[in-house]
Amino acid sequence: MEKQTAVRETLLKEFANCSDKLFTLGIIRTDSFTGEIGEFIASKYFKLSLAGKSTKAYDGVCPKGYKYQIKSKVISNNNLTHHISNLKYQDFDYLVVVYFDIYYNPISILKIPSNKINTEEYIIGASSVHSFSQNIARLKLLQKEQVAIRNFAQSYLNLQKEGIIRSRKVVGDIGEYYACKRLNLKLSSNKNEKGLDAIGQGGLTFEIKTRRVYDSERRTSETRRINNLIGKNADYLIVVTLNHAFECSGMWIMPMKNIINPKSANLKIVNTTKGVKNLVPSQISWLNTGEKFVSFNCMDKQNNSQVEVTNSDIKGNSNKMRIILIIIIIFAIICLVV
Repeated sequence: MEKQTAVRETLLKEFANCSDKLFTLGIIRTDSFTGEIGEFIASKYFKLSLAGKSTKAYDGVCPKGYKYQIKSKVISNNNLTHHISNLKYQDFDYLVVVYFDIYYNPISILKIPSNKINTEEYIIGASSVHSFSQNIARLKLLQKEQVAIRNFAQSYLNLQKEGIIRSRKVVGDIGEYYACKRLNLKLSSNKNEKGLDAIGQGGLTFEIKTRRVYDSERRTSETRRINNLIGKNADYLIVVTLNHAFECSGMWIMPMKNIINPKSANLKIVNTTKGVKNLVPSQISWLNTGEKFVSFNCMDKQNNSQVEVTNSDIKGNSNKMRIILIIIIIFAIICLVV
């Protein structure tokens, strides 16, 4: 077991080093690796200036001022069929789709005019591939860029082989790995099931959110968002933070129903949510370690006691109001008599 843990720690550090190399070379700007590498490839091919990450409608602008929306996909069977949703086709001039093999070698690039798209749901089929394919031979990358991308891809495959990750959403997968290991949870077999990442003993359900947080120019904000908590029906939310080396730097669990503002939640909910418990001590100064998690039975008892206290407070306040009302009525009758 110790040997296996050491191997996994080594693989995670190698992955961190490979991702840092991509960042240093300007290939990526965030941890959305596939999308970022795709945007880099498209920018090199079409000579685009990439937009800021807060720009949602398009990803880059060409020298002539045309706006490009860029999508990327890793495929392993040369199947270029792709279903793309939430396209704001009125806000860009071209849709670019970059296809990679498992080593992030570009194998096809499509350039689709927005006037060929009349819906936010667009399906790329054989006809689209035939009509809009670009000459991939025109793509020119520096040798160091090619090596860095390939090393990153191999590092990713090593993590996948070891069972640490299971999709291209690397940060989320690593957080799920740590959470399941800590609480002996079973990952949901349906990776696309909304609001349910894992299941525990007794049928308890869990949503797991992960953020990579460390001191650098890339990550200085203390308001890192936790997105997509609206309508989640899991019993508990687990929040995981990762450090630079993708090691767990903190983990918390809280009843999903106790999250006050799920639409605009950020990492600091671990400091303020009622019933939150700590699973792994915090290494981040602005995130409190707080009360240690003992068991789910203890969490349930505490939540129930809080409900009982709240109910008793309501009853007590109600009785006080009755007494005050009676006094007012008596005082009014006395005044009328006098």
